[in-house]
Order: sequence, then structure tokens, then C-alpha cells
Amino acid sequence: MVITVSLPPLLGRSEAAAFRNQLLVALEQRESVSVECAGAGPFPSLWIQLLHAAAASAAVHGLTVTLKAMSEDCRQSFQAIGFDFAQSALVVE
Repeated sequence: MVITVSLPPLLGRSEAAAFRNQLLVALEQRESVSVECAGAGPFPSLWIQLLHAAAASAAVHGLTVTLKAMSEDCRQSFQAIGFDFAQSALVVE
């Protein structure tokens, strides 16, 4: 089963903590996570690190963290910090 979560409108530190808790609950329940990114603007590096770490944890348990419908701003945020999807467990649809 896959749990779909939406990003909050503001991607700040407190929102990252709450989002991290949602990811942890899903992974504890042995559920893969799909993150809806269609309306997302630029991602702060904190959020990129959060998603990468969640994907790595999920992969250990045979689960996935998938980014769906990434906006161009979102993709550029990952590229700006040199993020390599080929070297990450994070899945992009």
C-alpha cells in the first residue's frame, strides 16, 4: 500500500518537522510514501535532505518514497545543490 501526502504551502523548519513525523508514521506502518509535488515551488535544502533521508530509511525496509509531478522549480532546486537522483533511493515519477 502507498500513502499519498501533500506538501504544506510553506516549506519552513516547523513544517519540515511535522512532515518528517508523517513520513516516520508511514514507514513505521510499513507503507511506501508518495509525495504530491505538482504545486511545489523551490525546495529548501533542508527539505531535500529530509526527503533523501526518508527514502534511504524506506529502502532499508523495501519501501519507497516517491515524488510525483515535480514542478520545474522543484527540479531546479534539486539540480542547484547538485542532487543526483541516480545516487539516491528517492524515486521521481
